[in-house]
Amino acid sequence: MKKMPSNLQEDMAYGQLMMIVSTPDADMKQNIDYTIGTLGIAYRHRRIKINKYREISIRNSRSSGAKTERQKILDGECQSRLFIFEFLDAYAVCRLVDILDCLRENRGYVQPNHDGKTSAYYIKLDDIKHLIIWR
Repeated sequence: MKKMPSNLQEDMAYGQLMMIVSTPDADMKQNIDYTIGTLGIAYRHRRIKINKYREISIRNSRSSGAKTERQKILDGECQSRLFIFEFLDAYAVCRLVDILDCLRENRGYVQPNHDGKTSAYYIKLDDIKHLIIWR
């Protein structure tokens, strides 16, 4: 099970709302990892420091042909309104609509992953209109 850092959990629980881990089905079909009330949240772990590349990534393709996060966002199937990217030294938080704008306007690039079976779509942090970084 994914664990959200306690300080971020406290910030997001403000107003007596309760954060709930989503079901595997909601995660797979709607990109929802957590919910607070009716707010869907996508939570992504990164094993690098934020300033190494200063970008976020979402899955772009799979060799199996299964629908990816990028395609779900473009098709309107993603129900997470908020994306949290956990880096080793910071958290980057942005809205789904800002990621969607970057995808529609091609403000990113595709790169194959090391496994040779998948690729990721990378977006520079400076290209995300509304972004919060917690250190």
